[in-house]
Amino acid sequence: MQPAEFRTLVEGLGLEMRDIAMMTLVPEATLKMWLMGEDAIPDGVAGLVRDLDNEIERRLAHALERAESRSSVTLVRFRNPVDFKNAGPDMAPVPSMLAYACHGALVNRLYGALKRAGKTVGVSFWQRPAG
Repeated sequence: MQPAEFRTLVEGLGLEMRDIAMMTLVPEATLKMWLMGEDAIPDGVAGLVRDLDNEIERRLAHALERAESRSSVTLVRFRNPVDFKNAGPDMAPVPSMLAYACHGALVNRLYGALKRAGKTVGVSFWQRPAG
């Protein structure tokens, strides 16, 4: 994978280089050097990012299927990683340290896809259940 494609996928997932460094065990300085270079990103590192992107796309397709018959949809997102953790959504196989960012990427992609499909789309923050 070429550096520009790698950067595009990382940004589309809402991840920072430090996130990729933690996931791949590649120092952040090395990742940044690869992005500035001309050589392809090593397959192992590129593959992990591509796998995350594929998982988000899989979830997107499923969510679009579920929303197909609706004229309006309200998406729920989390204010912060603490709310995300407290709500406990299942993002497996996405690593837990990246799940909040990937959830945000999914909501962003879903919002755009639903709007393009002519749906009325709202977004609200998750509310902690009372009690």
